[in-house]
Amino acid sequence: MAKKLKEQLDYGNRPERMDPSLERKLASPDSLYAQNPAMRKGPADVQRLVSQRFGKVADKLKEVVGNRNINSRQVQGMIYHEMMGKLRNIMSIEARHKDELEQLAVDACLQEQQVPEGWYQIEPHLGEQPDTSDFRYQPEEPEDKEDDEKEKLEIPSFDIEDLTHEEELELEKHKRNIINAIIQGSAKRGHYIFQEPSIKARLDAIDPSLYGDYLGIMAINDFMYFTMEQMIEMMSQSGQGVAGKVSLEDADDEGEEGGGEEGEEQPDTKIVAVGMIFPILCHEIIKGLEEAKGRHGHSKNPDIREKVRGAVDVLSNEPMQLRIGPEIVEKLRHAMPDEIFDESNKGLINWFHILLYQIPAQEFLEIIGNTISEDESKVKKATARFREIMKEAMTMKEEFEDYKEEEGIDSEDEDDGLDDFFSSLGISRPK
Repeated sequence: MAKKLKEQLDYGNRPERMDPSLERKLASPDSLYAQNPAMRKGPADVQRLVSQRFGKVADKLKEVVGNRNINSRQVQGMIYHEMMGKLRNIMSIEARHKDELEQLAVDACLQEQQVPEGWYQIEPHLGEQPDTSDFRYQPEEPEDKEDDEKEKLEIPSFDIEDLTHEEELELEKHKRNIINAIIQGSAKRGHYIFQEPSIKARLDAIDPSLYGDYLGIMAINDFMYFTMEQMIEMMSQSGQGVAGKVSLEDADDEGEEGGGEEGEEQPDTKIVAVGMIFPILCHEIIKGLEEAKGRHGHSKNPDIREKVRGAVDVLSNEPMQLRIGPEIVEKLRHAMPDEIFDESNKGLINWFHILLYQIPAQEFLEIIGNTISEDESKVKKATARFREIMKEAMTMKEEFEDYKEEEGIDSEDEDDGLDDFFSSLGISRPK
């Protein structure tokens, strides 16, 4: 039975294997994404996406350690202790250049994500242990048995128009899980942002050892998410060992550190990012930037919105999001029109995401299902829909530039202008 289970995972010709308990989890019809309507083949789609990601993670680690055999647990443990032994030296170097590295992280992430500087206020904290006391570790329990029955609902097909409240809630949960995977998949790019030539040059000027040490630590960290399931589960259920955190705050709230001098306008949204070392800080900043856009995917029904958050936005879901998210992001990029990534359309991707996330849950999940499909005709169907969204995004971006000019809004006040612009279009941005 165990052999049959393993054969369902396509490892290709590679000898590396995931943790057996993770293999079983991926094969389960009850796993986090197996019942998601976007995963039309259920566990088979989950296994395909996660195993593809695992292959890239394994290749990265082998490249970093000089193609050493990383198959055995003993070797993996040796690599882990070797790389983690570098942390003390890294943190010592970073502490002497804290302000410079924090600003570098902010600048690098804004550039990587093509987010205008004035959209959000970013508060970076390098070299600090994140406070996990306010984490939600497990989904909130249903208030009564009636709510418990909702969990067992069969998901309606995409062509059903009239949804019950319970069906709408279930679809919104699945939509939120996909958006969270996209957020985590995008944030993973922060792990290796230091490999950008301009960033590497700045780091080399501080200390040439940082680059190699970052590379080793992040490569083994990614690999652990597939090979040390017991440790990852413990971290996701207790918060122990968590090395980064991000939160979105209202910069105008009384008592918040943001807000600026009296009479000085500040962005409404403050992204507070904490990371023990530079790559983790970059991960958290990008995650915050993506979460800020992800708010546009929330249901406009406040009751459903809060229930979805309580059920889905939990730490215990993050490991699977980190495993499957990068592949979903890659499939999205593959299906998007090439024009989105033209230099002349810099920043358009943010408007594209905002419009994509606003699409109702049923259609959104259908689009994602087409995007990740192995059927090229389905992918082409997703590309055609993405082209429509891209054209809407181009129009919205142009209208925002006109709106700023008419209202006399400069780049520093852009977040206030952004909210007002969305309001003028009848679009709310849930906090």
